Amino acid sequence: MNNVLILIIKELLNIKKNILQYIFILFLFPSLIFMFLAIPLSKVFIDLKPIYSIWVCSGVLFVSVLFNIYIFNLSWFKKMYDNDFMKSLPITTSEYLLSQISFSIIVGFFQYTISVIILNSLSIGFMNFIQFIKCFFILLPSMVIISNISLISNYFIKNKFSFNIFNSFVFLFLSFSIGSLVPLDLYPKEYINIISYFPLSATLINIQNIISFDSLYFSMILISFFYLLVFITLSYYIIESKMKR
Repeated sequence: MNNVLILIIKELLNIKKNILQYIFILFLFPSLIFMFLAIPLSKVFIDLKPIYSIWVCSGVLFVSVLFNIYIFNLSWFKKMYDNDFMKSLPITTSEYLLSQISFSIIVGFFQYTISVIILNSLSIGFMNFIQFIKCFFILLPSMVIISNISLISNYFIKNKFSFNIFNSFVFLFLSFSIGSLVPLDLYPKEYINIISYFPLSATLINIQNIISFDSLYFSMILISFFYLLVFITLSYYIIESKMKR
């Protein structure tokens, strides 16, 4: 456990060196998504006004949190697993994995909190404190899953151009393919039946239900935890193979 804390503190100290830059990014990212994606789309979905301006906030929150975790984990991967000195340390694969998951949740919590503050100021009454707590816990499995997706993509995609294309695809997928900024009801029914049981979209649906005071889909929570175990297992073996090289 001490090794886990050391790894987390090490990365947080690296962030501290550029703390103003990181804080600026945390504030800027959800603001840009809201201004340059959500507001223009509100002009398109005129039938949903004024509901859309409130509904879309959960999507902006979702995208800003998960994509920032994804990006932060790219640098974590390079610093930890492509470093010969780190490989020489007496740290187990489980400790590396646990430290990465913990770091992702810490980053996610800061982005989540800042995004809620911004969105509540832009759309008054978007989320109360009880909803804040509920949504954060519902979002936890997806935070870990997206951090593992970051690790897996970094491991398998070696070409820099292809990697940048994939990163762009992740952002577009989070924004437009699972109901974040575009209502899923507008997609074909066959697509909805498939994507609704994808872990990230299942999380988003439950967050939207919390915001609208609807009931949670517990089957979707179970699906998220199932995929969480799958991705953690994959990440464990990837980290183990990296440490042996």
